[in-house]
Amino acid sequence: MIKDLHDYIRHLSEKGMLLRVDAEVDPELEITAFTERASRTGSDESKTLLFNKVKGYDMPVVTNLFASYSMLSTLFGETQIGEIISSAFSKASGISLIKSAKALMNLKPKTVPFKKSRYEELDGLSCLPVPKVWPNDAGRFLTLPVVSTQSPVDSSANAGIYRMQVFDSFTTGMHWQAQKGGSIHASEAAAAKKRLNVSVAIGADPYSIISAVAPLPQGISEFAFSGIARGSRSILLSKDGYPPVPESSEIILYGYVDPSESRIEGPFGDHTGYYSIPEPANVFNIEEVYARKDPVYASSVVGHPWNEDAAISRFLLEYMKPAILAVNDSITDIYLPPEGVFTNLCFISVKKRFPGEAKRAMFSVLGLGQLSFTKMIAAFDPDIDIRDLRSVAWALSTRVDPERDMQIIGGVPTDTLDHTSNLSAYGSKVMIDATKKTRGEGYSREWPDTISLPASILEAVERKWKKME
Repeated sequence: MIKDLHDYIRHLSEKGMLLRVDAEVDPELEITAFTERASRTGSDESKTLLFNKVKGYDMPVVTNLFASYSMLSTLFGETQIGEIISSAFSKASGISLIKSAKALMNLKPKTVPFKKSRYEELDGLSCLPVPKVWPNDAGRFLTLPVVSTQSPVDSSANAGIYRMQVFDSFTTGMHWQAQKGGSIHASEAAAAKKRLNVSVAIGADPYSIISAVAPLPQGISEFAFSGIARGSRSILLSKDGYPPVPESSEIILYGYVDPSESRIEGPFGDHTGYYSIPEPANVFNIEEVYARKDPVYASSVVGHPWNEDAAISRFLLEYMKPAILAVNDSITDIYLPPEGVFTNLCFISVKKRFPGEAKRAMFSVLGLGQLSFTKMIAAFDPDIDIRDLRSVAWALSTRVDPERDMQIIGGVPTDTLDHTSNLSAYGSKVMIDATKKTRGEGYSREWPDTISLPASILEAVERKWKKME
């Protein structure tokens, strides 16, 4: 079992998934260039990079921690996350619900007190090798922090990954979108006219990082999720007045957000492949900074859709798929193409049993958590491989009448990072029904058969072809 970031780096090295960079690199742009070169293939050959000599700093930097889908699959193994979450969603049997509830209760995080003697106290952020990722970024950004908050109303906890622009050694931005748990807690603190205490973990164990990214259903703790993933209880550090953070953390920042305080944050080169638009964001005021002995600074390079974001998105979708399919049994598969930068583009496969079922399935997806930010969604018959863009393009071209099968929905929440809408986080969506139409759906003609050869002929030719080779 992998306990912390050092353990994970050793694991990757043993698996041949780590590339050590011993040449001196500049934290401004060079780390990005190295990481881009290692990950642009988008294949399972992509590797994690460990930069041992970062110009101006003593601390090494690691990037591309989740470089490929196979890397994540190896890390998480055969856990039952998907089944547990799906049973929580389904109309299910009481037995499966009890099993999932027990699994979550048994893996309730264990909290231990923070001991200052085990850490070195740092003078703010000045000694951290925080990279500048893209040329037109507003500055240096923390890109892989696990940000922990607690509701001032009911003490419910949240952990999320939010980018943090470094303003100076003791203040950063806090870019949490309005729909995110941290932002909701900040809104509750604003209503109560209180400050919101925040803990930030840099270089947590890989299970905690992925759990903080995961679009979990309301009520499921990120740290319980990470416990399920690793197969043992998460151990968290507790410090008076602050939300707990993983004990595995390389670096810990303690501070607060004053909800009445904001500052222009950005631009930042984001996973859309574009620079985000500068906008006001909350400010994180740092009170204490601690680091373990021999810490490693963990960073992520986001940019074009084929970086590690794509591998993480694919992995999380596969784990969350059982829950999605449990909500609507007409959906047999779901796919988010990496070119769609997470939720901008979604394909679903639907087995139609009655008129309008494809539209109903699309509406159900648009009501699910982070998938509610989907901008374009298309439904296909099961004979279309939704992971094959050629097959998808063919179905869109031959099974869609635009007036009948495309529906634009206006006046809905959108992803804050979507720069195409006229207003921030408010725009429109399009649904495309690319399934074969039936008479019950008003189609009065005979839908033609698709062209295909008998399986017996294909098998016979395949045998003869192999003899020719």
